[in-house]
Amino acid sequence: MSLSFIIWLLISTFLVGFWVWTSYVLFNQKRGWKIYATKRKLRYEGNGLYESPTVTGALGEYKILAFTSDHSEYDARSQRRLTSIEISLNSSLPVGMAVASGGMVQIIQTLKLYQEHKPDIKGWDDSYIVRTKDKGIAAAYLTEKRLKTILELMDIPKAWIVLIFYEGGGLLRLDTPLPLSNPAVLDKMVKRLLAAAEVFDLEAGELSILQKKSKEHKGASARLEVDDEVLDEPLALELEEDEVEELVVALEEGNDDKDAKNTKSKKSTPKKSTKTDSGKKG
Repeated sequence: MSLSFIIWLLISTFLVGFWVWTSYVLFNQKRGWKIYATKRKLRYEGNGLYESPTVTGALGEYKILAFTSDHSEYDARSQRRLTSIEISLNSSLPVGMAVASGGMVQIIQTLKLYQEHKPDIKGWDDSYIVRTKDKGIAAAYLTEKRLKTILELMDIPKAWIVLIFYEGGGLLRLDTPLPLSNPAVLDKMVKRLLAAAEVFDLEAGELSILQKKSKEHKGASARLEVDDEVLDEPLALELEEDEVEELVVALEEGNDDKDAKNTKSKKSTPKKSTKTDSGKKG
């Protein structure tokens, strides 16, 4: 038996074994997610035969999305398949803000949130990040209770966490390499995120307090400007492509409105006359 044949056999065995294992994991995930969706009365989409499933719907007051995403590694030469769970929040802040851990940190660094806030709380890791347009708002919003909730989420093994506020709302997201195929495990994780979402949502009257603390001009909104290059990435925060596009459209419309107002104000300003009063001559 030649050496080349042995090498070919080993490689073929590895590839076939890898395909069998990944197929087993995928179909097991489809089965588990379908059971979970049925139990919680959510929408389940199996997608293609060898594509990951998707679960969408509402649980209580929150919109939920579970899917599998491709995340680029730091060297940009490979990708990781991660299970993602997103909870849409019902609140927004006066200015944009993002908190992240793990692989989500490098994504948050690409957003045009130039002020960085470091919470003074025990257990905060230097690898975590808080970026905003107003550190005063971030400090006021990140109460001790919210910071403890964030730290508890970031302690979940093998999980990346991102909490982000943009114009019109907010998003809490968890990414993990685990497929969460077991319906009970998936349910437990979603419940944990929902409980955290309730903490992250603003309380009655809190928005007015934060607006008063804002250094932005009156009526400022939480605008997150995202570079086009970032949006073209496989996982440009992957708030799902449609959601990112909506975010960008909202930004462009906001900028257009601002430019229109500036143009209008310039046109309405009367110009000083440069003519000489001829009646005063002679």
